[in-house]
Amino acid sequence: MEKQVLDLDLHKGDRSFADEVCASPGGDTLSLCFQCGICTGTCPVSSVDQEFSPARIVQWVRMGLKETVLQSRLIWLCMQCHRCSFHCPQGVRFADIDRVLRQMAVEAGHLDPATAQRIEQSERHLRRLRILVLERCMAQDPSDSCEFEDMVQHSLGEMNG
Repeated sequence: MEKQVLDLDLHKGDRSFADEVCASPGGDTLSLCFQCGICTGTCPVSSVDQEFSPARIVQWVRMGLKETVLQSRLIWLCMQCHRCSFHCPQGVRFADIDRVLRQMAVEAGHLDPATAQRIEQSERHLRRLRILVLERCMAQDPSDSCEFEDMVQHSLGEMNG
């Protein structure tokens, strides 16, 4: 995947954006962040997509980059696993903040509600698939050689069957 370069105009920042996020249910911990980056370091998405950084998204919100954040594909990549929150020394709940941002993006018309619903449904299926693959992996005899793709195919069959 090619890395995107964002052209950020800080003069166009919406100073009320961070307040709007903080006032929303789930967004109240935004102001606690001091940008240590532990959230990004512990994030499973950040380990496979270097563009995704909870700390950077929080920074953009605090800088008032409302349109940049709400139009970004990045807010839809969070797995909602809350690993970042477990490790945050300040108690910032990024996954909750991300849900606020997703809702704001839909309300602002940056993503169709039906598409947002499909994303939510896909996330539920992927969580279930993960469990089935891991269970299959743990139940397998260590001497058996079974490719990951085979485990996924068998698990998908189990989900659909």
